[in-house]
Amino acid sequence: MLLAVMDLIECGVIHENRIEFNQALKQSFTLHFQRLRAGNDKDTPDNPFYHLTSDGFWHIKPVVGVEFGDITGFSKRKIAYAYLDTELFELMKSSLVRSDLRLALTQNLTRLPELYLRWVMALGKSDKTAKNYLGAVQGVLSDLAKRTQITDSDLTQIGSFHEYKRITTPLYELNEFREKDTRGKRMYSSALKSYGEFLADLGQVDVTTDVDDILQSDDLTTTEKSMLVSARVGQGQFRQRLFEQWDGCAVTGYMMPAMLVASHIKPWRSSTNMERLDPNNGLLLLANLDKAFDRGFISFEDNGQIIISTQLERPQVLGISQHMRLSVREQNIKYLQYHRELYQERFVV
Repeated sequence: MLLAVMDLIECGVIHENRIEFNQALKQSFTLHFQRLRAGNDKDTPDNPFYHLTSDGFWHIKPVVGVEFGDITGFSKRKIAYAYLDTELFELMKSSLVRSDLRLALTQNLTRLPELYLRWVMALGKSDKTAKNYLGAVQGVLSDLAKRTQITDSDLTQIGSFHEYKRITTPLYELNEFREKDTRGKRMYSSALKSYGEFLADLGQVDVTTDVDDILQSDDLTTTEKSMLVSARVGQGQFRQRLFEQWDGCAVTGYMMPAMLVASHIKPWRSSTNMERLDPNNGLLLLANLDKAFDRGFISFEDNGQIIISTQLERPQVLGISQHMRLSVREQNIKYLQYHRELYQERFVV
């Protein structure tokens, strides 16, 4: 629930300490639930919306005329909204705090090493590669960092991307690391980089950096900032226009909104503000396809035929096959051409 709240703070849906149980909150909750659920967990956001009150920082505001003592569970007829301790809400306004808090919350919900293995394999890597990377970070690289007094704990116990980056950067300069990496055909540097990308992804570091850039710009109006922030985090008008354009996943046709990601074809960092808001520069994709497309492991020809990089291990595990096609529109073509050129080296046989 707190991860969902932070998402909505980031995109400006929640701009005051007032958390309403609405569609935006439920949709964001479901996205995190699908990623972090375990066992027989059920997608029931109404439960934490009420029961978080037992943790002391989450509070319920009763509907006018309802006594707090009359509320024994979730009820929209009795609960007007929830709110956080003022200090916590103010902290959540900071992109750096949100990034580290996301990692801390995720670590409480599931062990990071286990989640890392799932994350790596979701990118198409084999089970063997994922375990080799994790073993390198947990074993040889953590031991090396401790022996050289860079840190006194395992690298997988670091719950902050920024701290991980600060600690691991000096490793690259060590002769012992370079020798091991050369003998291992760059496996150790690949493992370090991969685990860092995992932490950055969990903390949404790239997103928070881009949002900060937008909010600090002197060249944009308040309305323009709001539209761009919403587009960057996959909310608001941009996402809605993609639903109107595609109806469902642009490749499979799957229509459940909670499972679909609003993605830019030409990457955000390379796009103008106009291109960032252009729905023709957007695809609505299932999460597995979105991740592969965003990382340049798949692309599409002008006629919509999928292109799969030879670097994508076991694409069938991700449900990706050569038979897939994008329902391409003429207005998408210039953006698709940019995407193919950006990752052209990955598609050379």
